[in-house]
Amino acid sequence: MPKVSNEIVHRHRYPGWFALPLGLLLLVLGLAVYAFAIQAKARAILNDVSGLKVGVSSTSEVEALARHHKGDLRERRCDDGKCVFWFEIRNTWLNRLRLEPLAIFEASIAVNGGKVSSITVMLSRDTRVFPTFPSAGITEEYLQRPEVSAPYAFPTPVGKPYIRVALTTGATAVQRQHAYAYSLRCLIKLGGGCDLPCDYLPLAWHDWQGELEKDGFGVGGFGNHYPNRQRCK
Repeated sequence: MPKVSNEIVHRHRYPGWFALPLGLLLLVLGLAVYAFAIQAKARAILNDVSGLKVGVSSTSEVEALARHHKGDLRERRCDDGKCVFWFEIRNTWLNRLRLEPLAIFEASIAVNGGKVSSITVMLSRDTRVFPTFPSAGITEEYLQRPEVSAPYAFPTPVGKPYIRVALTTGATAVQRQHAYAYSLRCLIKLGGGCDLPCDYLPLAWHDWQGELEKDGFGVGGFGNHYPNRQRCK
């Protein structure tokens, strides 16, 4: 039986040593590219959707937006002059590999009579902080909102893991900017975290805090709620 030299054995052993680290490196790089891509797509949709004007922007403008982001358009439904466009981006692979909880960015636009009648944006993450709803930031913009008197309001029960911002056309440019100033880090953040409303809409969070202070919740606005809010800068 022919002898196999140590040199030949070592020569064939080395590729096996490198295969696993190389595979892990490629996996990490692939996930990093994936995370960057879905965050960039969410940012582009957010910028375009927030660039629309309720009561002013036309159906053709929304149709152009839908064509531009057709890969993330999940629904387009029209009936009797009313249309709804819904976009959604999920952290599918990061969640499937159990690198982070399920996180979803979604935006919907309603059109009525040829003009945008409402816009809704939500970034949510299944942190299990609250049993019936994920941690989230939610922005809703309407021509009018009968149940909310102020043009920039926070119809959110204090203590919930989400912040809900309601806008009408009477909101100022700064208020509107704050309502759409999402931190999309919560879409791709590895591990836990993103369990406070300020993680999603940090500028609107501070506006809400100021409103609560005026409403008698005391200095800091939230009382005993959100005990870990020191990080909300």
